[in-house]
Amino acid sequence: MTADWRWSRLVPLMGAMLLTSCLDSCRSATDPGPEPLGPNAVVELGPPPMSPGTLRALGPHVWEASLDMKGDRAGFWPTREVVSKLVWADIDRSLFEEITPGRMHREIHVGDDLYRLTQVDGQYRKTRKLGGNTIVQMRTMSLWEQATNGFSRQLAWSKIGEDGIDGRPVTVWKLELAPPPALDSIEAVAPEIAASKLGLATTPIALTGTVYVDNATGNRLLAELEGRFSAGAVIGGRDPTDEVHVTYRERRSVGRVPPSVEAPAPETIFVPRRARPGELR
Repeated sequence: MTADWRWSRLVPLMGAMLLTSCLDSCRSATDPGPEPLGPNAVVELGPPPMSPGTLRALGPHVWEASLDMKGDRAGFWPTREVVSKLVWADIDRSLFEEITPGRMHREIHVGDDLYRLTQVDGQYRKTRKLGGNTIVQMRTMSLWEQATNGFSRQLAWSKIGEDGIDGRPVTVWKLELAPPPALDSIEAVAPEIAASKLGLATTPIALTGTVYVDNATGNRLLAELEGRFSAGAVIGGRDPTDEVHVTYRERRSVGRVPPSVEAPAPETIFVPRRARPGELR
């Protein structure tokens, strides 16, 4: 087993620990933490959906996230370990990095140029990029979708207070499971047809989470989520090996000093060799 492989296995754990520490330190000292939802608690629709537009409104920032998903025995929901990072300087300057076991993907956008790091020789390949950077922003939202995907329509949001992160006012939301829809209600959806994005039926078992949403832009600045769901409809007893365990953490840092993104050093950029006159390519 190579050192790179061992490192990539450790990075998700390190990322989760760092984000957990940040979650603890960002809460005010007098905050006793969220209380469990009672039987008379008001379950709300939750914060408004995020978009590339809301993220641009946040201005220069750094996003870091980790997803640890332990898959089910049958492999319908495969195990997935991911640590991702986006350094967003402006619409034409960003750095995106994603680390999974045995693989690291890195892209640097500067102006109209896109630099992709390859693991074959450790050099960047330079190409022209599409305008905007919307795709890289969508990646920061898709990881959250992957984490919450298996809990389907039983996601329950409740507003539990106000706080501040990086000097920005935020609304604190608690996330947990709502009871399954009643079979005799208009909105009835049985677990067998509560399909996820992958088109697979799931049965949510447990979910706890806390989300800090920026009041000015509606973006998640801090989030932690842990839960379990069965990778199919539960009929009779439940086999623990058919459970999927999900742990997700993310942080968007909006500092007073904007992050900077520069093109890679020239010596790290691959330059194709030009064919000599008369040489066959």
